Amino acid sequence: MTELTEPPRDRVRLGIPLALASIFCFSATSLLLSFANTAYGVDGWVAAAYRGAFGLVAVFMIQSRLGRPHLSHIFTNRLLFLRGLLGGIAIPIFYISIMELGAGRAGMITGSYPLFAAVFAMLLIKERLQWTYLVYITIAILGLLGIFSDQGIGEAKLFYDIVAMMGASAAGLGVVLIRHLRHTENTSSIFASQCVFTLTFGLSVAGTDVLIEDPRALGLTVLAAITVIGGQLCITESFRHITVAKGSTLQMLTPVTTCVLSALLLGEHFSGLELLGGGAILFASYQIVRLKSR
Repeated sequence: MTELTEPPRDRVRLGIPLALASIFCFSATSLLLSFANTAYGVDGWVAAAYRGAFGLVAVFMIQSRLGRPHLSHIFTNRLLFLRGLLGGIAIPIFYISIMELGAGRAGMITGSYPLFAAVFAMLLIKERLQWTYLVYITIAILGLLGIFSDQGIGEAKLFYDIVAMMGASAAGLGVVLIRHLRHTENTSSIFASQCVFTLTFGLSVAGTDVLIEDPRALGLTVLAAITVIGGQLCITESFRHITVAKGSTLQMLTPVTTCVLSALLLGEHFSGLELLGGGAILFASYQIVRLKSR
């Protein structure tokens, strides 16, 4: 449904800075994880476990704002269970791809999630896609192929490119599930479901490695968990002040910001083919989000 009215101007003034703050937080998380892996060998499963743990703490601390989390619903509501399961898989996958591919390249690939959200909406809930969607989906696919065909930083890592794309597809399906769950579950329950599974999977795979002895590595891992939670809270709060259309399209700046900062701060190099493919993905994803927000 098209949103016919804009929120009051004073609310928009608050909503846009919150949305921009979420972009900075998400980008900072990617850079922190990439650096933590390069400098201290922190892996994606360990980082995912910390994100799940701190996420649950945040949910219970701010339940008055987002609603009381109902953890029992995770095992009684099939869609909420599936949402949590997908989140528990997608987050470690994203973290691993950041550490193996670099924050910028991983961000460009995972930025294709609106493409997968549109496809899953068509297949699962029979949403009708106009021909313009198919054009943008094709552009996004060509962008992915452009990135995959380039070696990027260091040796070619097609396996992790595919892993990152799997994470994007899981995120896309998660978006479709959230659209349904928000009618029956509050924000806390939806967020907590992914935290529970992320923590469970992270602990199961990481084992004793989750006990980080180096205080600097521990600090970076904890800081990454805090910044990503801060980003999620900022974008959630921003939707109280600006339209979903505006907030969703602003989120397309996250991969761009991550690429720029990773090049400036971490020395990540991008070839012309990578930039062209990433640009195609982000352009197509932006257009899909813009159309879906109507």
